[in-house]
Amino acid sequence: MISAALAVLLALTWLVSDIAVSRADPAVVAAGRSAFSALGLCLLAFRGKGALRRSIDQVRRRPVALGISGLLGVSIYALGSLTAISLVGVTVPNLLLATTPCLSLLIGVLFFRKRTSWPAVVGVIAGSAGAVLFVIASFALRPDLSSSTLVGGVIASGVAVIAIAAYGQHYARLSKGHNPLDLLPGIFGIGTLAVIIFLVITGQLGGLAALTWLDWGILALLGVGIYVPVYVLQHQLIHLRGAVFKASISLVVPFLVRFAETAFRGAPLPTPFELGAMLVCVAGVALVIRHPERDRDRSDQEEGVRHGG
Repeated sequence: MISAALAVLLALTWLVSDIAVSRADPAVVAAGRSAFSALGLCLLAFRGKGALRRSIDQVRRRPVALGISGLLGVSIYALGSLTAISLVGVTVPNLLLATTPCLSLLIGVLFFRKRTSWPAVVGVIAGSAGAVLFVIASFALRPDLSSSTLVGGVIASGVAVIAIAAYGQHYARLSKGHNPLDLLPGIFGIGTLAVIIFLVITGQLGGLAALTWLDWGILALLGVGIYVPVYVLQHQLIHLRGAVFKASISLVVPFLVRFAETAFRGAPLPTPFELGAMLVCVAGVALVIRHPERDRDRSDQEEGVRHGG
C-alpha cells in the first residue's frame, strides 16, 4: 500500500511541477517547493513529545552529514530535475530518473561497500540501454526543440539522477538507528537554505516576489500537499528496505506520467519504439531490484555469517 501510494504521489510531483515551471523560473520553483516542503516537515517535529528536541539535536550533532544529504537530495536534485522539465518536458527526465535504482546500486557497490550480482549488472546495462533508446526516440519526435535544448535537458536530468541516487545511499547510512522523521527537518531545512543562497548568488531572488497568488498556491500544494507525504513515505521505505528498493518504486512512474499527460493534457501516446524502449528500461531496473537483500553492507553480511545468520 505504501509503494502504490508513493507511485501515485510521485507521478503527481512531475505533473504539478511541469505546471509550476511553465509559470516561473525553475530555480524559483525549486526554492518555493523546497521551502514549503521544509515547512511541512518541520511541523512534523511537533508530532509528539521529544520529537522537536531530537530533530534539533540531529542538526547540532551532525550538521555536515545532514548538509550533504540536503545538498544532494534537495538542492541539486530540485534544481536539476526542474531545469530538465522546463527544457524538455516531463517524460524524458522522468524515465531517466526511473534508472535511479541502477545508479544507486553502482554507487552503493563503489562507495558504500554493498554487494551485487551478475543479474543486477545485466539489469544496469539493460536499464541504461532502454533509457538511452527512449531518449533517442523522443528526441526524434521533438523537431521543435534545438539540439542544445535537448542536450541541456538530458544533462540536467543526469545531474538530478546522480544526486538522488547518491542521496539515497548516503541517507540509508545516515539514518541507521534513527527515526527518519527526526532527520528530515534538518536535511530539508539545510537543502532549502542552499537553494535560496543559489538564488541570491545568481540574482534570481527577486523572482520570488514576482510570483502570483496562484503560483504560491501551486507551490504550496506541491510542497506541502504532495512532497511532504512523498518524502515521509520514501524515507520510511529507505529505512525499512534500503535505497535500491525505494528507488524501484520509480519503475511505474514513467507509465503513469506519460498516460496521464495523454489523458488530461492531450499528449500523444508513446510510439511502439518508445514503448518498447521503456519496457526494456523497466525490465532492466527490475533485475536490479530482484534481490533486495543484496542492498546490505558487506560488514553486516559478514557479521551475520559469523553469528550463524
